Amino acid sequence: MRLRSYRVSVVTGLLLTLAVVIAAPDSVVAQQRIARIIENAPLYLLPDSQRSPLLFMEAGVEVRVLRTEGTWLNVTVSGSQWGDRTGYVEAKYVGPVSVQQKASPTTLPPRSAEPATRASLPESPTPHAAAAATPTPATKASSAAKPAAPITPPSEVSRPAITTTRLKEVKIRGYVTDMRSPTDFDIEDYRITRDEAFTLDFENATPDVTFQLHDVRVGVELEIKGLLNEVTGELKAKAIKVDLEQFKSLEQTAFVARVPEGIQLLDGSWAGELKADGQTIRVTDATKVLFKPTKREKKLAERATKSAEQPEGEAFEALRSLDQVTVGMAMTYHGKRDRETGKIIAERIEFSSNDLDDGEARMWRSLKTTVTPAQALKPGELKIDHAGKYKLLPDQGVQDYVASLGQRLIPAYQRDLAPDDPRKIPFQFHVVIDNSVNAFATPNGIVVVNSGMLELLENEAELAAVIGHEIAHSTHEHTWRQQRYHKKTRFGIALAGAVASAYGLRGLADLTTLVNGAIVSGHQRQLENQSDRIGLEYMIAAGYDPREAPAVWKLVASKHGDSPTNFFWSSHDNHSTRRSYLMNELKNNYRDVDFASLHTNADEYARIKAAVAAAKSQKRKLKVS
Repeated sequence: MRLRSYRVSVVTGLLLTLAVVIAAPDSVVAQQRIARIIENAPLYLLPDSQRSPLLFMEAGVEVRVLRTEGTWLNVTVSGSQWGDRTGYVEAKYVGPVSVQQKASPTTLPPRSAEPATRASLPESPTPHAAAAATPTPATKASSAAKPAAPITPPSEVSRPAITTTRLKEVKIRGYVTDMRSPTDFDIEDYRITRDEAFTLDFENATPDVTFQLHDVRVGVELEIKGLLNEVTGELKAKAIKVDLEQFKSLEQTAFVARVPEGIQLLDGSWAGELKADGQTIRVTDATKVLFKPTKREKKLAERATKSAEQPEGEAFEALRSLDQVTVGMAMTYHGKRDRETGKIIAERIEFSSNDLDDGEARMWRSLKTTVTPAQALKPGELKIDHAGKYKLLPDQGVQDYVASLGQRLIPAYQRDLAPDDPRKIPFQFHVVIDNSVNAFATPNGIVVVNSGMLELLENEAELAAVIGHEIAHSTHEHTWRQQRYHKKTRFGIALAGAVASAYGLRGLADLTTLVNGAIVSGHQRQLENQSDRIGLEYMIAAGYDPREAPAVWKLVASKHGDSPTNFFWSSHDNHSTRRSYLMNELKNNYRDVDFASLHTNADEYARIKAAVAAAKSQKRKLKVS
């Protein structure tokens, strides 16, 4: 009897062992490839960093490496509240892979303990399980069943956690970049769908402009409030706000970078499509195309006619030939944007010579620049009157690199002006020591790039997007035009006095305040969008891939989140606005560009980026010594 009992026990034990082997085949494999995450890293379903991640893994998390695919590793990670997750992580986030012997079946923990193991890696709670990070009664029961290996409460976990994203309330403002239906469309990387409790609201509404949900099109600017699923990128909209100002008549001034093409004079009226200001402008037989003499030209005409009596107002004449239009002229167009095509249907176009206004010339002179070279251990200094003092990065190679890039981005018509021409902007380019991600330009062409910006970017084309945008602020006279826009409330011509009187700040004498957010009007938004459009033109003319421009804003968002910023004068709500606007510009106006002929220069930029870090490190050492 005892012998039989013993045999039954042996057979039962063998069967139980076999059951464990069959139930957990991974546990009996002789070897496994294990690695650790060395830096917080996203896990993707496919080897594509443009997708929304499945989850985020913190440094220290163990992963099982299945295979290598180029610069990606296919891995399985445990600890997720949804069980083991398999996906792709970039190899740069993973430490050395080691081959380890797996435990024998006799050392395997009971299967009932698996939930306990996963529970010790808490995740952010999902919207459907707010207490997911707290051990459930079943989990506690498992703990009690095995007192020798108690479950560590989440608050006491020493192992790094794997965190999945959760739903959160967000507000974004941006331009529709792709359409499936009026209730299912994209803004940048967000997929917008409609929530059941949905409201449609309007900003700047007037009786003459109407908008309904079916009017949503690619290129329409919207503000979305709702719940964002950070795993899928889906934003379920609870409210959509539409600024109807975008559908009203607009007026914009740009400068002619090349002789106009695409329109012709037939039977006394102009017709065709004109590429200008980074946009497509449609001219019809109802469009008034005019030549407007400047004040100087008007005075010359008065002297020629020797007439003391002249009619009030500015004289306009019909444009007779495109020969009257020369590079560098100002072009002001009036019209409405077509909702279907995004093109401007022009009602009126005015061309005129661009003379430097006396007040603008005084503004230029008020922004006197002084560069003090480095002396011994003291770094060089850039001083801009009414803007401030800045420590120059102590690496002449980096300074020359940025200056050379800037010079290539200056539009040809500006570069070709004679040195003594009053309209020639005396551009300068400087890199200053400042960790903030920023850049700015003064009206007289002093472009300042922070070292933090250079350290964030990943290639030369992205830097070209930054500097091209800033050059456009100067070439298109945005500071001066903004002051003239508010001229009824301004007193004086000097920069500090003009800015101060515009906003009731009598003690203001700092250009940086103007650049970094004093202006938040709709007019300033037009100038910001124009700098984006013109900056793309400058990039292409200099041979850079303009598709890298939206990537700048993705990098900024990765560092600072999708939040308000003063970067690039921006008064928009978030980075999605800038990136989605640029994406639309590329889609609408640059479909025919041969991108294969353009470059990014990532390798050369990597060398410069390393030099920036080394120069900053050297400065710190000198300061300590």
